[in-house]
Amino acid sequence: MRGQFSVEFMIVIGCLLMILGSISIPLYNSSRNDAQRLVDTADAREAATRLANALNTIYAGGIGSKQTVEYWLPRGIVALRAGGYENVDVDGVDTTDTDVSINGRADVQVWLDLDGDGIWDNKRGSVVIVDTILPSRWDENGNERGSGWVGENCVHVEDKNLKFNPNSRTRHRVTLEYRRGDGSAYSRRITISDVVVESV
Repeated sequence: MRGQFSVEFMIVIGCLLMILGSISIPLYNSSRNDAQRLVDTADAREAATRLANALNTIYAGGIGSKQTVEYWLPRGIVALRAGGYENVDVDGVDTTDTDVSINGRADVQVWLDLDGDGIWDNKRGSVVIVDTILPSRWDENGNERGSGWVGENCVHVEDKNLKFNPNSRTRHRVTLEYRRGDGSAYSRRITISDVVVESV
């Protein structure tokens, strides 16, 4: 009798452990993925804030100002934009779930791939937007200001050199410099030199 009771007890305990495992492991994986998304979004927000603050500081300092900042970028970055005019003017964003309106100020934007499929998720939660004090191509009502106004009043941010690696977390050292235009359509420009310091 004792032997039979011990075997039955072990079978019941084994079944309970399997049921518990089949419930808790998916919950753990889901919680871990959610926590990683929060960490990645926080890293992206910190990077965008540091870059926006540096743009604001050298814009306020005038031509000749220069500043170097460091920040971490998480894995899963699809795009990093900082208010450039030649390829894209960053002010507001349209996503499948909600939009961020144009407000007349250039943004720093970090677009994330949080679901791991290699493309931007096109959701408001997967883009970090931090405003700068630099004027954008549009006014606060979303109306185009015109190329003449932009050429005279806007500061072109050369964001082509901003680097990101979608497969690893990277630490960047970025130097921003406010210069006079060099005969281009923009009389003032901020150049960005980005160096990847560390990759993990």
